[in-house]
Amino acid sequence: MGNYYYKEVAFVKYFLYKFFFTYPKVFSFLYYYTRKAWREEFEDRIKFCYKKNDPEEIKKIVKGIAEIKGTRKAQKYLIPHINKQFVEKFVSVKGIQYLNQAIKEQRGVVLMTAHIGSPHQSFCSLRAMGYNVIVVKGGKPLLKNHHKYKYFDTEDNTIFVHKSVPSETNKKRIYKILNSGGLIYYTADAGLGEKSIKAMFLGKKMNFPTGMVHLAHQANAVLIPLIHLYDSGRITLIFKEPVNNNREDDLCGYNNIIRKYIEILEEYIIKYPEQYIGIYGPNVLSLYYQSHNRK
Repeated sequence: MGNYYYKEVAFVKYFLYKFFFTYPKVFSFLYYYTRKAWREEFEDRIKFCYKKNDPEEIKKIVKGIAEIKGTRKAQKYLIPHINKQFVEKFVSVKGIQYLNQAIKEQRGVVLMTAHIGSPHQSFCSLRAMGYNVIVVKGGKPLLKNHHKYKYFDTEDNTIFVHKSVPSETNKKRIYKILNSGGLIYYTADAGLGEKSIKAMFLGKKMNFPTGMVHLAHQANAVLIPLIHLYDSGRITLIFKEPVNNNREDDLCGYNNIIRKYIEILEEYIIKYPEQYIGIYGPNVLSLYYQSHNRK
């Protein structure tokens, strides 16, 4: 009776997962054809930021962006159901040895990520795999009561940065996590920070913040680029080789780290332009777009 019950639950959950991954496709179709102003704005963004001119290619990219937007609408209901079985069925992982090696060495890790693919589903999948991921993100925690079937970021697993610069309290918490061999998830293309470096990105000069790189160096932590992609119900996590094998804690060292990170990020944006959801902002590309008096 027990085995039958668990098989039945697993069967029902499988179709729930399929629903969560079908919804974004339906959402994309409806949103693309009913939101003219949104569609035209993002067509303009694609032309300006990606230098694309082919109408069919632009249409495909914008519909892809709408699908990613759909995943964000559904994910608050999906994430509470993410577990090891979900990861086995729907998540592919590459390069995890870089993360495991750093953990084996008992060093803290900063995952240098970006506004690409489906971030929340990705770091929540890592949590389901047993990695205690603490996310650094902008904004404030929601204070109202939350429905038990919805996911929300809590102060236990999130460091909320209310402004562009972490407070002293947040910095101390980051140091404590990294010095104890913990794991920080950080969107390195966030575009806001007290100190930054100008670097070429998609053929344009943009400001990349260096604060987290500095904190990582102070804690002797490992900086590992992480790319997460979403494709029709499949999540792919791609860990890259650490970018701070050198110990240069100066402007030149930071430039090298940011440059290596940008090279990796550019590779995937060029290949999967619709995945770069950071075009919604606030990231380096969105800020660049706005600074040129676009919509």
